[in-house]
Amino acid sequence: MLQPTFLLTKKIPITIYRRTEGAYVNGRWVEGTTVELPIEGNIQPAKPYELLQMPEADRSRAWFKVYTATALRTMKEGTGGYDADEFVWKGDRYKVMKVDDWTSGMSILEHAKAWCVRIELTPN
Repeated sequence: MLQPTFLLTKKIPITIYRRTEGAYVNGRWVEGTTVELPIEGNIQPAKPYELLQMPEADRSRAWFKVYTATALRTMKEGTGGYDADEFVWKGDRYKVMKVDDWTSGMSILEHAKAWCVRIELTPN
C-alpha cells in the first residue's frame, strides 16, 4: 500500500512517548519504561462543528487531530493493557484519545487520524 507523503500539507517531526507494558518481577509490580518514537505528521485543530459532537464537558478542552502514516494507540484497559501515546507540541503535552486507523490495508493511502487532547495542568 501507499504511504501518504503529505505534500500539500506541512508535516512536522513529532516525538511520541509510548510506555511499555509493566510486569511483575519477583512478586512486585514494575512500571514499564517510556520509549520515544520519532514520527512525522500533520497537526490540525479540531473544527467547531467537530467539538459540538463531543460531550459537553470535553468541548472546552484543547483538541487537535494528528494525521500520520504511523499507527498510534489509545489506552487499553485490563490485563495486557497499556497507556495511550503522548507527545509534546508547542510546550503542551497531548494524549491520544481516539484513533481512526487506516494502516492495515483498508485504504489506498495508509494513514491514521488521531484525536488528541491537551493534558490538563493541575496546581501542586
